[in-house]
Amino acid sequence: MESIGIVRAQKNNKIFVEFTRESACGESCESCNAKCAESEQELFEFNNTISAKVGDVVKIKTNDKSVLSYKFLVYGLPLVLFMSAISLSYYVFNKMGLANKDLMSLIAGVLSFIISFIILRSIDKNFGKTSGASILIEKM
Repeated sequence: MESIGIVRAQKNNKIFVEFTRESACGESCESCNAKCAESEQELFEFNNTISAKVGDVVKIKTNDKSVLSYKFLVYGLPLVLFMSAISLSYYVFNKMGLANKDLMSLIAGVLSFIISFIILRSIDKNFGKTSGASILIEKM
């Protein structure tokens, strides 16, 4: 996946690149009423490994496989943990004969969201250290 952006700011060894978000429905948005084609500007921060200056046009290349894997982790892991925690805790609390098994299962599900947040945060820190292999920035 490639995106083209403009360097809008530079601070220390960081550059802030502005991208125009692409529409999700393709190029023929005249017949679409979803208003997803309205161009929105997004600002991202990168290490300035290419000596870019404010106003330079840069191209960002990402590895599609790593982006999809990361998206699956961000959306899939909390969902799987939540469903597993609720199902398992409901089964266990039902076998124990507890009266508030529904409420306690919900609490277990909420705790699974907290656990998934902690897991994703540690994965994100590790991804930030190794993201050089999956995100490539170059001057145009």
